[in-house]
Amino acid sequence: MYDTIIIGGGPAGLTAGIYAMRGKLKALCIEKENAGGRIAEAGIVENYPGFEEIRGFELAERFKKHAEKFNLPIIYEEVVDIEIGEDRHKVITKNNVYETKTILIATGTKPKRLGIENKFIGKGVSYCTMCDAFFYLNKDVIVIGRGTPAVMSAINLKDIAKKIILITDKSELKVAEPIMLDKLKEIKNLEIIYNAKPLEIVGDEKAEGVKIEVNGEIKIIKADGIFISLGHEPNTEFLKGKVKLDERGFIITDENCRTNVKGIYAAGDVRGGVMQVAKAVGDGCVAMANIIKEVKG
Repeated sequence: MYDTIIIGGGPAGLTAGIYAMRGKLKALCIEKENAGGRIAEAGIVENYPGFEEIRGFELAERFKKHAEKFNLPIIYEEVVDIEIGEDRHKVITKNNVYETKTILIATGTKPKRLGIENKFIGKGVSYCTMCDAFFYLNKDVIVIGRGTPAVMSAINLKDIAKKIILITDKSELKVAEPIMLDKLKEIKNLEIIYNAKPLEIVGDEKAEGVKIEVNGEIKIIKADGIFISLGHEPNTEFLKGKVKLDERGFIITDENCRTNVKGIYAAGDVRGGVMQVAKAVGDGCVAMANIIKEVKG
């Protein structure tokens, strides 16, 4: 029986884990992939206090090491379900069942799909510029997306790709921080195509370009690789019918990160709203502070 189980080992989950261990709770963190979270896929992080500039993967590694310093147990399994009880809950993975007094859901998000790329995922189509950019060193690449995610992808690619073609279905690019548009304007190897509807990924064995419709005209834009940057959607499929979700699938909580179910909390991007690492860290702190109060009475 655990005092708390944290589902997700990103910034929110690991921050919560640090507070749980300092609070002397019997805690467990269950992570599906890599501890540190999606921040590892970011390029240079410039807006996390205390670091004027740090690479995303380095920041993720620092989060992990900090949690390990306090001996937070982290296991790598995929959670597929939870069972809600009156005074205890169960967290069910593909391999095991764990009992706990409280649960903190910090499962984050995953990339939104375009819907026309399935055949070419991993064959010229990627969702992560930091993961796959160097496969396209000195080559032409397409970024399909909108807003902040598309702009960040273009910025991450500017010193790697020979040419970047940013294709968006919007008439303008709206970003979370206006300074990002200043950086976009500085990219000399960038072309932007606005009001473009992607129709089809073209190619035989691998993606070779995209067919788009612009103002009623059909065009084929050729490139060596395609990055899809449409933003993210929450990892909450296993929670349907368990806790309240909004119309987009994000978990609904109060200001203390409590869900509608006693003993179940949520933190980080899975709550929606501002998706920044600083906010995720704050959520992890708030959620675990309230979990400690609940467990210790």
